[in-house]
Amino acid sequence: MPSLDPADFIRANKQFIINRDSISNITIWFDNHLLVTLDVEVPERIYVSKNKASEFKSWLVND
Repeated sequence: MPSLDPADFIRANKQFIINRDSISNITIWFDNHLLVTLDVEVPERIYVSKNKASEFKSWLVND
């Protein structure tokens, strides 16, 4: 993680570090979690916790 550019990559949860360019859809899930869909196939769904959702949204809109 330290070698990745924080403008392009973020840790979504313990299992996934995602690239801004690979995000195809974001859905508000139960209890303000975010469900992130990528343009590549992954073995499981990627959720962003409600505690990290605000940080994730801010990262996504800032270029």
